[in-house]
Amino acid sequence: MLTRLMMLAAALLFNVATGIAAPVDFKGKSITLYIGYGVGGSYYFYAQLFAHNLPRHLPGQPSIVVQSQPGAGGVRLLNEAAVKYPGDGTILFMPPDTTVVTQLLLPQGLAYDARKFKYIGTADQQNTFWVMKRGPKASLDGMRQNETFISGSGKGSTGYMIPALAGPLLGLKIKPISGYGSSREMILAMERGEADGTLQAWQVWKQSRPDWFQPGGNGVPVIQIGVAADPDAPPTPLLRDLVAPADRPVASLFDTIGIIGRSLAAPPSMPDDVLAALRAAFQKMLVDPAYIAESQQSQLRILPKSGEELETAIQAAFANVTPEALKRGRDLTE
Repeated sequence: MLTRLMMLAAALLFNVATGIAAPVDFKGKSITLYIGYGVGGSYYFYAQLFAHNLPRHLPGQPSIVVQSQPGAGGVRLLNEAAVKYPGDGTILFMPPDTTVVTQLLLPQGLAYDARKFKYIGTADQQNTFWVMKRGPKASLDGMRQNETFISGSGKGSTGYMIPALAGPLLGLKIKPISGYGSSREMILAMERGEADGTLQAWQVWKQSRPDWFQPGGNGVPVIQIGVAADPDAPPTPLLRDLVAPADRPVASLFDTIGIIGRSLAAPPSMPDDVLAALRAAFQKMLVDPAYIAESQQSQLRILPKSGEELETAIQAAFANVTPEALKRGRDLTE
């Protein structure tokens, strides 16, 4: 026994002396996976899907526990991830799909920089769909003629920022209502008559209210936000195609929403070797038959993007934005 301990100590000293890092191993550890919204929404369901399946592909097979940390449309989570969370892999988070656009348009009070987070991968790229309750307001003309209430979680959420921007660009009479903790609560607000509509990823609508989109159903998609039309959704015009040509750069500020979708990320301080291990495990998880079966059973779509691809897209969003589009967008959403 003593000889074995001496050999292990000698190996450790050799690795330190030669600069060779010990292999990443999560054995005996527990990982906390944070979401910036309440339970019962698509972030929660994807987080549970990750928690059930990612550990099998990580060295040491740690457990993963999902925790909700709602606040300000996900901004509270992002600020804490930037300044408080350790980078050793024991705390991960699902970045809100508005992570980039919030930083671009509402930078006040932010402690995070989206370019510095370590992106592990995207499970599903998701366009955001503006859906109205069937009735006189369920069209662009209807919203131009009638005061329209849209439910959201906070100022950094799609339920606030997109209507705040699209209202002036399209001449809509929009009144955002904030304070809802999850997509489930926002949709229930429509059913209770508190709101006329809300904005959610198509996955949310497809999973929670599929009957709304049958002929004569209660939901009417009026706008979608993304780089290209969602292949699984009813034909719905893209915001970028509805605004005047001069306003397309402003509408394009929201393109990263679909790309980020339902992703997994880590704090900026995470070492490269830990990030590499998590990225490799995430890619293995995506093709694992057990993961695919659970995602199908839970009606959670798989339209992935690697961590490297997501990182490149986010860096490009900041590099390509024009000062003019940024100023116009900020003027409209502040």
